[in-house]
Amino acid sequence: MKTTTISKNIPGTLAKAKSESSSMKNRNIFQSMRCAFQGMQAAWRKERNFREYTAIYAVFFSAGLLLGISAVEFLIGFALVCGVFAAEYLNTALERLIDSRFPEISADNKFIKDTAAAGVFILSIAFFVSQAIILIPRLIELLK
Repeated sequence: MKTTTISKNIPGTLAKAKSESSSMKNRNIFQSMRCAFQGMQAAWRKERNFREYTAIYAVFFSAGLLLGISAVEFLIGFALVCGVFAAEYLNTALERLIDSRFPEISADNKFIKDTAAAGVFILSIAFFVSQAIILIPRLIELLK
């Protein structure tokens, strides 16, 4: 197993590490937002899940608008969708980190990746249950 350590015997190693990490720091909110949008675009291009989630959620939101959901019901769905996407972004970043830094197959790597995916799954379930509670009664009323 490959390990990385910073030696106290090498002068300037810690200072160099600090200066390298600070050079990746965003200078202002606009640079932070630009980086966030770049991350969203990269995930959209490279991760099929983001495109599929977007299509699924578009169907639910369209149905909600057509069935006349309230602003509160819309906000519940919107908040849960934002949670799902945020969790999926974190899951994607974590998986990429594990795959790039620790490419060996291990029980720990599997545990980390599986539990991160479980977080996304739990939020997805919350979204689908909330939408069922909101939309099914309206669909039943519409079909009467």
